Parts: sequence; structure tokens; C-alpha cells
Amino acid sequence: MKRRFLEICFSGALLFSAATACAQQDAGLVANASEPEALRDARMRWFRDAHFGMFVHWGLYSAAAGEWNGKDYDGCVEWIQNMANVPSAEYAAKLTPLFKPKKGFAREWAKMAKDAGCRYVIFTSRHHEGFALHDSKTTTFDGMDVTGRDLFREIVNALHEQGLRIGVYFSLLDWHHPDAYVEHGMPTPGGVKNEGRDNAKYVAYMHQQAEEMFSNYGPIDVVWWDYSSKEIQGEKWGANALVAMVKKHHPNIIMNNRLYAFDHNSEYTRAHGDLVTPEQFIPETGFKGMDWESCMTMNGTWGYSRSNQKWHTREELVRNMIDIVSKGGNYLLNVGPMGDGTVPEKSVALMKGIGDWMRANGESIYGTRANTIGKVNWGRITTAPGKFFLHIFNWPEDNRLHVPLLPDAGVTPGAFFLADTMHAPLTIAADERGLFIDVSNRAFKNSAATVVELDVTGTSLVSQGVFPEADGSYQLMAGDAVLTNGVGLSVGEQAAIYNWMSVDGTAAWNIQVKQPGRYRMILRFACTDASAGSKVAVSAGKTTLTGVVKGTDNSWSAYRDWDLGTVTLSKKGVDQVLVKALTKPGLGVMNLQRIRLIPAGK
Repeated sequence: MKRRFLEICFSGALLFSAATACAQQDAGLVANASEPEALRDARMRWFRDAHFGMFVHWGLYSAAAGEWNGKDYDGCVEWIQNMANVPSAEYAAKLTPLFKPKKGFAREWAKMAKDAGCRYVIFTSRHHEGFALHDSKTTTFDGMDVTGRDLFREIVNALHEQGLRIGVYFSLLDWHHPDAYVEHGMPTPGGVKNEGRDNAKYVAYMHQQAEEMFSNYGPIDVVWWDYSSKEIQGEKWGANALVAMVKKHHPNIIMNNRLYAFDHNSEYTRAHGDLVTPEQFIPETGFKGMDWESCMTMNGTWGYSRSNQKWHTREELVRNMIDIVSKGGNYLLNVGPMGDGTVPEKSVALMKGIGDWMRANGESIYGTRANTIGKVNWGRITTAPGKFFLHIFNWPEDNRLHVPLLPDAGVTPGAFFLADTMHAPLTIAADERGLFIDVSNRAFKNSAATVVELDVTGTSLVSQGVFPEADGSYQLMAGDAVLTNGVGLSVGEQAAIYNWMSVDGTAAWNIQVKQPGRYRMILRFACTDASAGSKVAVSAGKTTLTGVVKGTDNSWSAYRDWDLGTVTLSKKGVDQVLVKALTKPGLGVMNLQRIRLIPAGK
């Protein structure tokens, strides 16, 4: 039956007529651009409140486990067919007998996601290999024909049982189909050519598979399209008709922007989808005016790899989530189950660790919005009406947590550790720099992030800039810096500017000059011997100092003080300290923990 259906499909019976495409276009992505803002806000509300989802990459590649013919492959091993350059027939013949999902795998996934605090799960309905998990009438290269089970239905049912929202990842590529696009920016194993292929037949086939998924399995909340190139995107996929069909079955569905190709997410418009999807990175300032979701792995690969043990820590994963939410985004964290559906033990342990943190601190994530205060050097901030959730990554040495805002006259702020079920109040002091919260009680300190809830209304932000210490000196901490051109900020026990690999990168601080005069400038830096030799310039007031970075015990973490010289701050008010590289002979410029400005003579 399926083979006959496929023949009919190839004959052109399912190809879209121009009239049909035109009629559907009005309900597709074109309509997305003109959707009234109130309707859009209502449709996006659950997603904006959820903030944490689980990504699942699972298919035939999971049975390969990152190895082909005795060779282990590193990187994103769900691409192993392309990595090992395996023809589709050989790939299918070898892996389909090894793909044997165990009973109840989907319920294990769903419970793990729920316990970790995820509010939604997105799973790969079909990846680039073209193998579909659902029972498809268009092909025998699917879950039902290979395993005798509708794997898509098992997953959807299990997620619904746990009350989770459901997202479907759908690859636009297909390395198995004989008429799928290849070349033209489309990576494909086997060195096949696009010449002679009837791509329209593939697009019709792909649309039919999508309709099977979106019409037969109940509510679906997200569709996560994947892979376009500059040459093959948009209407090459029949994008408007495809989206119109999906919206016909799920009018409130949310979809990403990957029916189109972008060099930069800033090129996105709502005619391309509902959200942008930065992959494996967190944008420094988020994306203003856009919904966005950072998808990230636990160990550098999406699909299961038997040999990859490059795991992130629980602390890193929790801080990634907080960082993303503080910038207005969602965190989509991936797990890659084995061929039988078993999630690796390390992934299970990491998800449990996140869940433990979320049970005590989830209020600082769910339903919150981006930081409205500005950068702080000790961690990240999320907000809710009348509340600021202060996530401490780097504990203040003096146990006084500085928050650069002040309440209006007559307003008394309150604060407590969110993990403290008794909500014991914390002591708060204030001066011209803002609020200072006493966090000397470390009973609720969490190695990933300790959360203080600050309740205050009628607030005003303190003037931007670093204020002088009691002795008149300035401590310009890495966490307070404004970074440009890809320079990174680590969020370990003590924050540091790192990954300074661009000669165009800069770090800058605004300072509140209270006492004009001459100041010694001392950098706390580290650099390997191989990268030593960069010439840097540091400007403050009308003075610019230059120097050459030296190696520090051949280590990026062997920090040393560097007295660069003396600068003159000639007038009161806001001034800027700017660090930039003039040359970069090695891999990186330097790591930088802080700059101290010390009044000359002290």
C-alpha cells in the first residue's frame, strides 16, 4: 500500500497547483507578519513563561552511537551518515536492524523532563537521514515499518500524560529520498548531484509527511523546522503553503525561523516565523523585540555518542538557563538517547540536578522577564511585577550584594533567600550607589546559583557607572564590563573576560568620578606563552596607556597584576575606561579579571 501511494505521489498527484498555493499563502507565513500584537502576545504567552524545554535527538543515528565501520566520529554524530559519507541504501541496511526501542522509553523521557522542571519537549520527528518516527503512508522508511510501532504516537502520548507542551522537530533535508535537494548549500553524503532530480516531487512528499504528523496526533504546540541554505529556502520548500497547512490543524502553533537561512539573527522578521534559534551560544544582550530560544547540548553532540564524555556540569547548565532567561530567552537543553531509547546515565543525572535546583528556585525562572536593572558583576537578574530575582554566581567578598537601584521615598524593600521556606528577611542598607543586601548567612548557598528575592516597587535606577570604594579606588570587575565583537565572559567562581580572539574586541566600564586626579591603573590578567605579545591600549579620561601582554606561567588562569601606568581623570561625572587590542599575534589577547584604579600616592 505504501509503495503504491509513493508512486502516486511521484506521479504528481500531490503537487500543489498555483491556485492552491496562492489560496493557502494568505494563511501562512505572510499572515504571521500582520498578526495583531494582542493575538500574538496571547499565542506566545505560554512559551514566554515556560523558559525551559528539553530537546530530544533520536533516530537511526542513535543506533550508530557515533561509530561507523570501527571508526569513532567526533562532533554532532546525528550527522554520521554525512561524516562517514555513507550512501542511503547502505546506511538504512546497517542501522534499521539495530534500532530497537525498548518498551516504555517515551514515558521515561517524559518523566525525566517533568522532574527536571521542563515545561515543553521538542523531539526529532525526522532528522536529515529522512527516517520518520511516525506511521507514514508515503514511505516504508519509518518507525512502523522498521519496528512495528508508531513511535511518534508513543512519544506524544507520554508527553501529554505528563502535561507537557509538545514540539516537533522536522528536517527539511532528506538524505534518503531520491528527489530531495542536494548541492546548492545542502550538505549530502555520497557525492550525489542535484541534476536529474525532480525536487518538486520531494517537496510534495515532504508536505505530505508533515500533514500526516500535524493532523493525526492531537495538540502540537511548536514546530521546529531545520535546515535551509541561501540557495534553498522559503518558497523552495513551499513555505507559505506548508505553514498554512500546519496552522489549519493547529492555529496557535509556534514556529521557528529555519524555513529561511540567516547569516545573522538580526535579519529575521515575523514573516519568517515566530522566534529565532541561536545554536550552542547565548547572545550577549539577547535579541531586542524578538522571541528567541537558545538550543544547547550537554556534551557537544545532539545525537548519542558512545565515546563522547565531554559533559558540562550541573552548575554550567543551570547558569546557562539563568543567563538566557535574564536576557529574555528560552533554554532548550538537549538529550540524545541511545538506539533503544535509553537516556545516558550522565544526562539523567544532570537533568535531576537541574530539577533539584528548580524545585527550590523555579519561581525565579517561570513567568519572569529579562533584567531591567543592568549588568551586575555577581550574577544575573530576572524580573516579575514588584520583584527582582538576584542570582548569585560570584559571592561578594564582603557579603554585601550590591543592587544598583533605589526605591522611591516611603517605599521599604524586602529581601530573602528564595530557597528559605521561612522567608527570613535579609538586612538591606542604601546609599547613593543603590541597595546593599547582607548575604552573610550562607546556609542557603547553592553551587550553581543562590537566589535572593528582592521585593520592591516604585524603584528608580541609580546613575550608571562604577562608584569609588571607601579609599577612593575603583574596582572594575569583569562582570561589570560592556563587551563587544565576540569577547566572552566566564561565569565561574570569579568572573573573567576571556575568549578574546578578535583584535576588534573591546571591554569598557563607566565610572563615577568623585575626585578628579591621577590614578594608577593595574590590570589583573592571565595569558599563555603562545599567545603573549598582544599590544593593548587602555584609555581613561584623556589618557591612553599602551603595553604588551606577557605570559603568566604559560596558563590562562595564572592571574598576575600588571601596573600599566598612571592616568588622569580631570573632571567629576561619568567617565569611561576602555580596553582594546592593537595587535594579536597569538590565539587570544588575554584573560582579564579586573582593573583597579588607585589614587596616585597610595
